[in-house]
Amino acid sequence: MRAKKCTKEKLKELNRMTDDEVLIALKVLEEPPILRKMGDKQLNIQVNLSTIDTHRTFCKQALVDSESLISCISQKFVKENLINTHQLPFLITCYNANGSTNRDRSITEVVKINMTIGDHQELI
Repeated sequence: MRAKKCTKEKLKELNRMTDDEVLIALKVLEEPPILRKMGDKQLNIQVNLSTIDTHRTFCKQALVDSESLISCISQKFVKENLINTHQLPFLITCYNANGSTNRDRSITEVVKINMTIGDHQELI
């Protein structure tokens, strides 16, 4: 299980952030990101994504992972579409499904984006 700790350095960095950035950082820290390999059985659904700042929209297929603790977006998709990100003041370690630390991936920035599925809309 992941140990929860807040260092003086992290608190100083949080104090330098805007309220919105603090909320994003705390939400990301709330649960450990877990990376899983996709198996043969997966559920993809059509979603509409729209950026908060530039109001650009994208119609994409999204993988539904009912065991996921957080929402994730492809770093490649974000870069290719020039979607603005918010830099986190510290690195968020990702964990594999077996609880071990993923040595190849960490979260360094986040995206705020609206996701619409049918009549349902959420800010993720």
